[in-house]
Amino acid sequence: MKKTKKLVGFAVVLSLLTASLAACGSSDTPSAQGGNGGKSDPSKPINLRFAWWGSDSRHKATLDVINLYKQKNPNVTIEAEYGGFDGYEQKMKTQLAGGSAPDIMQLDQPWLAELTTGNELLLDLNNQKSIELKNFDANYLKNFVTYNNKIVGLPMGTNGRTLVFNKTLADKLGIKLDQPWTWDRVLEEGKKLHEKDSKLYLMNSDLGVIQVMFTSMLRQRTNTPLIKDDYTLAYSKEQATEAFDWIQKAYKAGVFQPLGESQLFSGKTDQNPKWINQELVAVEGWSSEVTKFKDTLPKGSEIQSVLPASFSDAKTGAAVIRPSMVVAVNKRSENQEEAMKFVNWMLSDPEAAKVLGDVRAVPAVEATKTAIVQANKLDKNVADAVDLASKSQAIPDNAISQNSQVGDILKDLIQRVAFDKATPAAAADELIKRQTDKLKELKK
Repeated sequence: MKKTKKLVGFAVVLSLLTASLAACGSSDTPSAQGGNGGKSDPSKPINLRFAWWGSDSRHKATLDVINLYKQKNPNVTIEAEYGGFDGYEQKMKTQLAGGSAPDIMQLDQPWLAELTTGNELLLDLNNQKSIELKNFDANYLKNFVTYNNKIVGLPMGTNGRTLVFNKTLADKLGIKLDQPWTWDRVLEEGKKLHEKDSKLYLMNSDLGVIQVMFTSMLRQRTNTPLIKDDYTLAYSKEQATEAFDWIQKAYKAGVFQPLGESQLFSGKTDQNPKWINQELVAVEGWSSEVTKFKDTLPKGSEIQSVLPASFSDAKTGAAVIRPSMVVAVNKRSENQEEAMKFVNWMLSDPEAAKVLGDVRAVPAVEATKTAIVQANKLDKNVADAVDLASKSQAIPDNAISQNSQVGDILKDLIQRVAFDKATPAAAADELIKRQTDKLKELKK
């Protein structure tokens, strides 16, 4: 089954960042305090499992907010299951399918389409007395976390795609950041930099990043997601060839760190020695990652976000904006009610928000966003990244364009092009054939 509504533009998301949601209320109202003020029935011992991925700063803040909830609810124990992003998606899908998933799960928004196809694995949060949906923008919920008329998760923050420069290094190298980064300029600047010093690369280049770039190029050419709602391709062979050709040129010119090296740090670019040792000038990622990118640079280093690359005649914006991540409740949880109480409190309570700060980007609830701004817990770099992305938002993907099996086909061909094992034209032909065949299978 497909998502019930096609994802729409960022006007809804932008309102989250700029407009006050009247329903949120003040910090001392029940809705802002999580309905019951975060209190649980003290007579019943309860054990919950909560899984998430992230950086050390996210882990610490989340553990702190769990401890705060424990102080309010001594009968509730929340087991933390956290780690890196690598392998997390498959782990959650396997555990959900096998009935061993945690009660509460941080998930990436693009995964929801597959997790809501067939068996119902995630709890529908509609009409649940412990979840106060009025704290969230109704259209935001409808367009990003509603599948088959069920709300299967809640946004933990708002994310914007950004190109994060080590500004200190860029200034030293004479790279100007106040000019638009077209695809041609990325090639020119990256080639010039690598020719000057072979240890230096302009950008990171793991498969996830290159996949985003490829889809961005095609989206900018077509002003549509890669796959139409009728499960047919929205791009042409010429457009796919152009994108593969650009990627191959970028690798050959030394714009990107070699794929064999960068893939070792997929999803954890902040730990890449090239970034830490200031041999990568920029990394493409999400606003929720900005803080960790800065944290691994030498003390005193400045960073600056700029818009991702685009064509001068692009038909849509350069930056994708969507929930930074969502939190969902396992439908098989034996403690659904308590799980929902914790989720509602964590996302809607200003006290909890001050503990979490911006570790999951800009909060999606106005009251909690206001709370971290007033407490100086919203990093200016994160806020700037989201604000920048909002000014050049790309048309968002629909559900089928986010299918992992379709995406894996593209990743396979990106690797072959990157390692010069396929020509751009041959890769485009194979991409079209394999994705078309897979879409026919999925449509059935």
